[in-house]
Amino acid sequence: MRMAIAAYQTLYESSIAFGMRKALMTEQGKGEMESHITTMEGQIKDLERQVQEWKLKCEAIEKREAERRESEMKKHKEEVAYLENYAKQLKGQLEAYVTPAKKGAGPGSAAAAGGQPVMQAA
Repeated sequence: MRMAIAAYQTLYESSIAFGMRKALMTEQGKGEMESHITTMEGQIKDLERQVQEWKLKCEAIEKREAERRESEMKKHKEEVAYLENYAKQLKGQLEAYVTPAKKGAGPGSAAAAGGQPVMQAA
């Protein structure tokens, strides 16, 4: 019976030592995990800051491009209006040269210039 008690006592002491080792390992792991958590939280804040920066850059680019597109559209409309006006003027001048020639008399007609069309100052 003394051997059984000694065996139980050795088993008890061994289990206590095992428990203590596990508790120490857990405490060491806990410190490492807290350090890792702190590091990762810092990374999260840094990444969130980067996201905000990229959002602001994106908004600035979109605004700049919208302004550029608006400017290009305005420039295009002005150019189209100018060309339409210029085309009307040319058409008017062409009709002025052609119409008297069809009627046969009048300034700038071929009949009035002896068969040669006369250029008028525009």
